[in-house]
Amino acid sequence: MNWTFLKDLFSTPSVSGNETGSQLIFERYLEPHFQIKHDSIGNSYAILNNGHSVTVMLEAHIDQIGFQVTYIDSEGYIYVRANGGIDIAAAIGAHVNIQVRNGHTINGVLGKRPIHTQKPEERRKLPEIEELWIDTGLPPEQVTNSITIGDFVAFSPNFLKLGEHRFTSCGLDNKVGIYVIAETLKRINSENISINVAAAGIVQEEIGCKGAKTAVANLKPQIAICVDVGFATDVPDMSKKKYGDIALGKGIIITYHTDSNHDMIMMAEQTAKENSIPFQRSAHHVPTGGTDTSSIQVSDTGVKTLLLSIPNRYMHTTVEVCDVRDIDAAINLLTCLVKQIDLKTKK
Repeated sequence: MNWTFLKDLFSTPSVSGNETGSQLIFERYLEPHFQIKHDSIGNSYAILNNGHSVTVMLEAHIDQIGFQVTYIDSEGYIYVRANGGIDIAAAIGAHVNIQVRNGHTINGVLGKRPIHTQKPEERRKLPEIEELWIDTGLPPEQVTNSITIGDFVAFSPNFLKLGEHRFTSCGLDNKVGIYVIAETLKRINSENISINVAAAGIVQEEIGCKGAKTAVANLKPQIAICVDVGFATDVPDMSKKKYGDIALGKGIIITYHTDSNHDMIMMAEQTAKENSIPFQRSAHHVPTGGTDTSSIQVSDTGVKTLLLSIPNRYMHTTVEVCDVRDIDAAINLLTCLVKQIDLKTKK
């Protein structure tokens, strides 16, 4: 694991609609070896272009859930709306960073009324997001002079290793996917690959899979392999009947989902078996949607797609947990798949 690169990604906020900081880290990491391009929505592409007629896009979204400022009251308390699927139960009491327009960061906490002041019926339900506020500890005039409506708010970086193989952080969804496609592209660069391969860091997945559509228009891939996180069910009260039997440390998830082309699924499974790469099967709880894969599949004239998922506990909270062994399996499988696709084009 390249912990420096990974922690740089985790420590740089990339709330949907404001992904620039993390995109720069992604680009600088790959720029010495690959052509870097951007598009108007903010996607970043690192391209290994060998002039072949076949292009494979390795795709991961770089945005993370967060907030934007909607209102500041006379006392300097800041109100927000969600950018993406915020778990309110996990957000209460969280440390946050407000990205203000001079490029600086202002720290704060997400507060609410103490439980002692709530009526019994209030204690039994979660508050709405507009009932929470950010407290920066600053005088009201300093807040209003520094913070503007529309400023982006991210959960504060909180990376921590857990035991030998696991780590926790906000924003693992989907910084771990970005890490996988970047490391895969670097590994592929040392292979004798003739096809074109592009690693695409995609914006605004959490608010409607918006960046994925323009990525297809720009790269014109025939094949796209998407890397995202998937639900780990090895925790209490997660239904294996609904979400499958998925555990941390047991390998990459191959998703049996209508968003993935059947031939690509079979290739992934066979490639994993032939190369002794640990993998898990998931049919998911719905037949389509939830990642960029569905948008990519039906963009332009259609793209052959495959979704690979990294098991993730506590998704969309501030304490997501992943396992380095699953990330290694993802990089190994993705590398072998690109080599297999390249081999098929030579026959």
